[in-house]
Amino acid sequence: MLKRFCGLLLTLAIATSFVGCKKEALQERDRLSIKVGVTMYSEFDPFTEDIRHNIEDYLTEYGQKKDIDITTTVVYSGKNQLVQNDQVEDFIEKNYDVICVNIVDRTDATVIIEKAKSADIPIIFFNREVVEDDLNRFNKLYYVGAKPEESGQIQGEIVLSELKTRFADVDLNQDGVIQYVMLEGEAGHQDSIVRSRVSVETIVNGGVELERLGDEIANWDRQQAHTKLTALLQGYPRQIELVIANDDNMALGAVDALKQFGVQTMPMVVGVNGQQEAMEEISNGNIIGTALNDADAKGKIIAKMAIGIAVSGQVPKDIKLDQDKYYYVPYVKIDRNNVETYLK
Repeated sequence: MLKRFCGLLLTLAIATSFVGCKKEALQERDRLSIKVGVTMYSEFDPFTEDIRHNIEDYLTEYGQKKDIDITTTVVYSGKNQLVQNDQVEDFIEKNYDVICVNIVDRTDATVIIEKAKSADIPIIFFNREVVEDDLNRFNKLYYVGAKPEESGQIQGEIVLSELKTRFADVDLNQDGVIQYVMLEGEAGHQDSIVRSRVSVETIVNGGVELERLGDEIANWDRQQAHTKLTALLQGYPRQIELVIANDDNMALGAVDALKQFGVQTMPMVVGVNGQQEAMEEISNGNIIGTALNDADAKGKIIAKMAIGIAVSGQVPKDIKLDQDKYYYVPYVKIDRNNVETYLK
């Protein structure tokens, strides 16, 4: 009897253990898991790298809060659209739930869109806005960015504010006209075109006469901006009174060139994005201001959208989209009056 009783206990223990293991296995298998692919146009753009870092950080944070296993894969296309097309195809073949695309060529999104549409996989484009007609070709395409008109207007307002207090100091030749140089981000890029136009229009509409000494494409690159401005300084060693840069990276390149050239009076330099080094130069007086393009807010929204779409097939209800497609993060004006608030 004792042997039979012990055997019964052993059988019961084994069965209970098996049930427990099976329950744990089921729980593990039932735990939600999603895959998010991110393809970047370049690994050498400090601002888009900030966005990428924030996307990953917030995906990790939200995954922990919601008890979701999130796999995030980041790849770089080296500014080659054909490479990026292949990267998106690879994500699709591996059944990723959502793909986030920092597109190389905003006018050439057809291949990516058609592949995603055929596979019924949502895409969140970010920071490089695709053409509106393309975004309307599939109901699971979205864009997260900022309106370039806002940044251009803020740049113009920063210049006007500075000129109100020290026009005579800036106007080196005392001709009543501000001679300026434009450093553009990228040929044909919507942000470059709009930002350049609106910044100049805002200054002129504010009652200041401008004369353009140069308009150079520097591709969002600090070294290219340094090289382009150095060449202009050879022809205009004392005439440049304002440098309008489409982003802070190029504004920093301009400051590098001006320092190296040894100009006696630093012209006004204004940028966009709110990079920390640029804000340090605002604090030092070498840049007059920037339009903060909130990389943290962009990363947070993209991550939240990606999880919502992957889990429920919908953008979270507390994210209000324009035309059910667009989310625009507002710019913030930063100059010497408030820069200390944003310095880390």
